[in-house]
Amino acid sequence: MHRSTVSSRPARRAVAPVPFAVALLTLAARAALAQSAPVAVLPEILVSAPAEEGYKAATVELGKQVLTPREIAQSVSVLTRRQMDDQDMATMTEAMQQLTGVTVIANDTMNNQYYVRGYTPGVMYDGVSSYNGFTPSHQFDLAVYERIELLRGPAGLLRGSGEPGGVVNLVKKRALAEPAFGADFSVGSWNTLRATADATGALNAAKTLRGRAVVSRENRDYFYDHTHGDKWLAMGVLEWDLAPGTTLSISQTGQDHDVRAPWSGLPASSEADAQGHYPLLDVPRSSFNAPDWGRMSYHTDETAGWIEQRLAGGWKLKLALNQRKQRQYYKYAYTASGVDPLAGTLDYASFRGDYHYTREGLDFSASGPFELFGRRHEALFGASAERYLSSGVSGRGPSWTGVVFGELDALAEPDIAYTSGSESLTHQRGLLAQARWSLAEPLTLVTGLRVTDFAQRSRKIAPSPATDWVDGAEADGEPSSNLGLVWALDERWTLYASRGDIFVPQTQQKLDGGTLDPRVGRQAEAGAKAELYGGRLGLSFAYFDIRDTGRAYADPDSPADTPYYLNAGKVQSKGWEAEASGSPLAGLELSAGYTRVTTRYLKDSANTGLVYAIATPKHQLKLWGHYRFAADTSLRGWQAGLGLQAQSAVQSSRGWRDEVVTGGWAVLNARLGYEISPHWQASLLVGNVFDRKYYASVGTPNIYNFYGEPRSLQLSLKARY
Repeated sequence: MHRSTVSSRPARRAVAPVPFAVALLTLAARAALAQSAPVAVLPEILVSAPAEEGYKAATVELGKQVLTPREIAQSVSVLTRRQMDDQDMATMTEAMQQLTGVTVIANDTMNNQYYVRGYTPGVMYDGVSSYNGFTPSHQFDLAVYERIELLRGPAGLLRGSGEPGGVVNLVKKRALAEPAFGADFSVGSWNTLRATADATGALNAAKTLRGRAVVSRENRDYFYDHTHGDKWLAMGVLEWDLAPGTTLSISQTGQDHDVRAPWSGLPASSEADAQGHYPLLDVPRSSFNAPDWGRMSYHTDETAGWIEQRLAGGWKLKLALNQRKQRQYYKYAYTASGVDPLAGTLDYASFRGDYHYTREGLDFSASGPFELFGRRHEALFGASAERYLSSGVSGRGPSWTGVVFGELDALAEPDIAYTSGSESLTHQRGLLAQARWSLAEPLTLVTGLRVTDFAQRSRKIAPSPATDWVDGAEADGEPSSNLGLVWALDERWTLYASRGDIFVPQTQQKLDGGTLDPRVGRQAEAGAKAELYGGRLGLSFAYFDIRDTGRAYADPDSPADTPYYLNAGKVQSKGWEAEASGSPLAGLELSAGYTRVTTRYLKDSANTGLVYAIATPKHQLKLWGHYRFAADTSLRGWQAGLGLQAQSAVQSSRGWRDEVVTGGWAVLNARLGYEISPHWQASLLVGNVFDRKYYASVGTPNIYNFYGEPRSLQLSLKARY
């Protein structure tokens, strides 16, 4: 665990996003006016329902500019609304399981970890970065999202601090000018009941005021016994064209998710075998080894908004904000040992916690074209600020020993008092500038620079003895950069190469005083992208090499009683990936991705030469195809989908190297649908068609070992008007 310390590094001048934003606004307006036509009247823009979008996204929004995937010098994947609907996705985990290169690791009934290229990705909400957004935050139901974008590799220009694996941008549904209504009803295995309604349209005759409302309710059990979940969600969106070229949007979203008898996975054996492995249990997948008095409850509220000004000359100014508040409550018992292979017994402990999280983000950007040396280029300027407040109280209850596996009557619900409290506060703010230089008709050079301030502090609060704030990790004026080259070979194929970086502040102490400098994740990537079949099918191929340098490394000159560190550790993550998305044939939509990644400690105090991300599979394959039979065939109205998810062997997600392991697996999923009428559709989704029994992820000998979901059925009815 890192110790909270006061950094003695010399302070650099802090950036000031708000004054900088005002200055950028002025510069952008001048540039726009300088390039404006004689009559600088912007046309009215009505937000209407998008053209039918398949699995291939025409544009990507996560870079604060609307670009095609071919224009971005990094790997990009987009999960469209069409694909979410075809696969009847409801949760963020289901979405992440389909995105190329994402590894999903279970924590408990409600939470999962996500990894990209061996690292935890960051998250952005409609382009606004959110510090620590995927952990421990519980995400909204997918009913509110129009698309999910994934940029793989360092995103320091967009995020400031963070890991070099990538960033996910969650794009919510917008209010549309044309009236539309949708409703989904489904019933499935383990008493799953789900209903969603979505309505949008103009609220005045001029269609300058538009609204949208989404509601969802889900009630379900799980494939393991006793656990029951209840989730509801509501979102309201208003968009208002204040003037020609000026649009304001505000939204409010709330979600309650309660789980009775939550579960954190099976234990393994308490004794290792001859190879040093702790054998995983071979028990029915319905086995449940926690008392039914446990509870997890999450309440999440999000207020978001943006205002956009479109100027003559192609310039656009945008100010966006996001505030997400969340309360998490836990009370449960968990396994504190493996299962004794002779006695069949194990130990338990209990816990109670109440946590509050507030994430706030403010983002300003100005983007548009400019002329230089007779060529047209594009510029982006931005300023952002983030605040993350975490506070909570917790307590540990009684422990139980020698409990027979599966016999839980002895675990009566205890009263657990709160005995400790803590609070932490993180601030981050930064300035960025990026340019896309048109060097020649087929060649574009991308350059970008961001400067970030980062500060973290923490303190103890009641019922712990209260303390003053203690400074933790910090960075002052830390630079992040990107450099890319995009070569459009023709109208279909593009080659690209890029280099980017991102940093993570550290808290370990150096022998000569002060804290370690931030570690830096730098990536070199090269690849090719294509749009075939008239742009309906997108292909991408990429090779990447990440070097995570400056990691804490034990100083050999440290005194015996006090550890000190050097910025000398190094980790490598490298590999390649291929992806296809879109429609190669009329009626067929395809999503396919393969990833090969290896991670290794290049220099570490104890692990040099060993695998770094032991829970990330070396090989991963994700396939899904969905076919709609043509209207002039005997099967008109019918639809069929088939998918495969497969990965190679992995080790513990909790650091038990070579001790808790599971083999590779492959699972087949299928869907059959029928269009009852132009407005109504019925479908049957079958998960794990061959009922493969396997461990999807593994943790420790005590806990966090999860079977993959058995064969499941879901019958759905959809209405669209």
